[in-house]
Formats: sequence, structure tokens, C-alpha cells
Amino acid sequence: DLNKVNDVRNALMKIVENNDENVHTIILFEAVMIYLDEGVPLSLLKLCADALKPLEQNGSFSSLVFADRLEHIPGGDFDVGRKVLESVGWKIVDWLPKPGLARHMGRLVLV
Repeated sequence: DLNKVNDVRNALMKIVENNDENVHTIILFEAVMIYLDEGVPLSLLKLCADALKPLEQNGSFSSLVFADRLEHIPGGDFDVGRKVLESVGWKIVDWLPKPGLARHMGRLVLV
């Protein structure tokens, strides 16, 4: 259950904490955040960034790709999206808003 942020954090940390290789980690969210409790989507984005930053300090690379509805970003407003996503550790590389419920699509890298 992705609404249980601490459980997600623990599972993700088990995956990344034992990785000492240089890898490209890609996290994908597709039509998942739409169904999560308020506040959880941004918490998940932040915990992913926090978990992956130590790997990047050791030479790895991380990306997050999504086709979903992101919290606190009305429509496809790029400037608002940039501010919200940077506040949780991500920088927009590609931003492709579209009509529909999962209106935000794009690719992010760590700030």
C-alpha cells in the first residue's frame, strides 16, 4: 500500500542501501498518485529523491518518469510544476502535460 509511506521508505531503502555499483535507477509512476491520500504523492517523490541521492554521490544516476496527476500543480503549469518538484528534490528534464486525469507526464532527475 503506497499510502503507507514508512513501509515504502523501508522497502526502497532495502533495495538501494546494498547497491555499491554505478547504475542508472529509473523510477516510474503511471496513474498511481491519482489514487493516493492527500500529501502522500509529494511524500513519495521526496523519499525517492532522498533514497537515491547517496547513490548519485557514488557515481550512479537516477531518473523518475511519470504519467500521473501530481499534487499542487494545476493543469500543466510548468512554472508551478518546477517549483513543486524542486521542493521535493527533483528537476524537470521533460514536461509534457496532456488532457485527462493523469495529466502530467515527464522525466525528472535529482536536483
